[in-house]
Amino acid sequence: MMSESHEELNRQKRTASIVSALWLTLLGGLFVWQATQYRGVVELLAEWQYRVLDQYYPGITIALLCLFFSFPLLVMLLILWRRWRRKNEAVGDPVAVMIGASRRLQRLCTFLALTAGGVAVVVFLLARMLPSEGMPVHLIDVRSAQAAVIPEGSASVVGPVDMSALVRFEEKVLLFHRRLYFAPVRYRLHGKALPARIFVQVEERADLPKHFLPVMSGVIARGVLPGDVDQLYRNIRYPVVERPYLLYKDSDTLRWRYHMLCAQMGVIALLFALGGWREARRRRRVEKRVAEMAG
Repeated sequence: MMSESHEELNRQKRTASIVSALWLTLLGGLFVWQATQYRGVVELLAEWQYRVLDQYYPGITIALLCLFFSFPLLVMLLILWRRWRRKNEAVGDPVAVMIGASRRLQRLCTFLALTAGGVAVVVFLLARMLPSEGMPVHLIDVRSAQAAVIPEGSASVVGPVDMSALVRFEEKVLLFHRRLYFAPVRYRLHGKALPARIFVQVEERADLPKHFLPVMSGVIARGVLPGDVDQLYRNIRYPVVERPYLLYKDSDTLRWRYHMLCAQMGVIALLFALGGWREARRRRRVEKRVAEMAG
């Protein structure tokens, strides 16, 4: 029979484990959102990485932030786990202790796998909600595109592209890499240039004298300009409205970031699922061996 103090220690450990898992999930969701929107603490760390490392590592940044803000909880959990192990070694069966720890580890892996899988599904659904090709094709003249809302979806943009403000943007995800170029469409009113409200993707063309060709027809959406690019324009004091529109050459290019994030979360979910499966298999072997020895 377990003592009352032992039961209380078990309850504390279970509570701390649940709170830690929920806290890590909350932090992960928050920092993933900040990374996709280029806001908050992630934005500050990204700017520092660009200055010092000339490269931004979103995955590592999110993981380190989660560990940093969870450090007190993790320390408390480690202390409780050590106390619980010493208590079990004193009053319990070592094999039963090991099997119980294995079962808890499997549950943790399953929880993390389901969480990562859920995030992957949500990101995939968000990607499906983005504008795509289809009729009608909207003609957006920057001279008359000062309405509060510009229709999203298939569009052709008419207006002068400021190629002097061309920006290169690179993304590396897993084994994939892409390089994009963006430039603003500017419009002057009474001789004064208005803040950029519409951006277009620019294609790199080696067969052209200037090597760059603005994409003037494709899929337009609001708030999809990468946060890194948006912040870069603001850092050089280039006038840009809040949540500008961006014309991509097609919907696949628009959804690429979402699909890559979905793939990353899917890989993480798979790894945790494999970890849980391996732990369950190892535990079954131990239980079978114990049963054979007892028989």
